[in-house]
Amino acid sequence: MADEVQEMLAPLEERPPDAAQQVLEVAIGIAKVFGELDEEAAHRYIAPDFVDHEASEGVGGGPEGYLATARYMRSAFSDARWQVDDFISEGDKFACRVTFSGRHTGDFLGVPPTGKEFEIQHLHFYRVENGQAVEHWGARDELTLLRELGLFAPEHVTPADAAEAQA
Repeated sequence: MADEVQEMLAPLEERPPDAAQQVLEVAIGIAKVFGELDEEAAHRYIAPDFVDHEASEGVGGGPEGYLATARYMRSAFSDARWQVDDFISEGDKFACRVTFSGRHTGDFLGVPPTGKEFEIQHLHFYRVENGQAVEHWGARDELTLLRELGLFAPEHVTPADAAEAQA
């Protein structure tokens, strides 16, 4: 059992002592890309072979793909703001819970601007190597976004109503 625990913890023990600081620097750099469209930060903190597992079809990888996503989001949503609510890092990865807010003033996924304000939650996970982000995964509350933009208004049906309708 002790060997299994040692094996499980080996990646944590092998990381360089400054790994936590390096991961934090990458996280701050990434925030500058979305917050300020900082091209220098994109090229410094996003690896050339960066893979965004959540990117839209046709969006390339690397710093240019990441910048393209940031530009697209800023063109669709004025006053866009990403507020980091929680940040956790371990080894070569970090996770953050983010509140994304703004106003829908441009085309978003084929939907014309509604002019409505919104506030939703995101979860983002990154893997870092050699001081650069190499992978990203995300989970976004897009259902709430659609509701707040007035694009999805489900009927108010309780679970009991739904069960009765299926009977």
